[in-house]
Amino acid sequence: MKVERIRLFDNPNANLYSYILDPKISTGVYKKRPAVIICPGGAYLKTATKEGEAVATHFLAHGYHSFVLRYSTYFTEDGKKNEASVFPIQLLELMESIRIIKENADAWSIDVDNIFLVGFSAGGHLVTNLATRWDEGNFTDRFGQSKSFFKPKGIILGYPFLNTEADMDHVDVNVNQALFGKDRPSLRERQALNVINYVRKDMPPVFLWHTYDDEITKAKDSITFVSKLYEYNVENEVHIFSSGKHGLGMADKVSAKMASDINDEVAMWFPLALNWLNAQRNKI
Repeated sequence: MKVERIRLFDNPNANLYSYILDPKISTGVYKKRPAVIICPGGAYLKTATKEGEAVATHFLAHGYHSFVLRYSTYFTEDGKKNEASVFPIQLLELMESIRIIKENADAWSIDVDNIFLVGFSAGGHLVTNLATRWDEGNFTDRFGQSKSFFKPKGIILGYPFLNTEADMDHVDVNVNQALFGKDRPSLRERQALNVINYVRKDMPPVFLWHTYDDEITKAKDSITFVSKLYEYNVENEVHIFSSGKHGLGMADKVSAKMASDINDEVAMWFPLALNWLNAQRNKI
């Protein structure tokens, strides 16, 4: 396996971590594999550790090249404020990650027709932005690629942050600074980053899971989002688990910091997502 850190746009605060499986699966037999790009959460203030490598290793074990995007956040690793982290720089970093992966597809034995995105919490907001805005000229023109180049095969969302219109006046001002570059954005500005407003019929399929009593991001917003997917006839699979706190990640003992991080019911999201992924890979 090849592990590498790739700096994006020569920015020390934005890095793509690659976990590349050996393409040789038997004597003289080589295989191209699908890939996932994992975007951890962290309210755009940081990127959560438990939603990175711990998730990547699970996908690796099932034959997926895995990448973890540590995108620009409002606080750097040494705790300093990063004024250059205002959205949509993270979206451009995700697009650059896709460009790098496709550019190296032959060397890394990647099946470019099966690149999926995985996003947790704020990372879910980022992933859904690309899934709904993959062909916007404001973004694609910077890369000189065709408009379909950045469209993922499908997306997996875990307790995603979707609705930037609800209760944003009451969140940590640092979150507003990270997203909008100001303490109190206008309603119009909040609406512009509300991914529910961008759902469209030709977006990729969605797998989404949430917990009913999540205290940070709301399952209600996920349900509203899913209703919009149905309105536009976008293929989706949804699991609302009965109970579990925000930020569970894999929800297993391997990556748990405390007992409440272990939730056997919620941990089922991963085998369910694998089944969904395998079904998507067989579709043209």
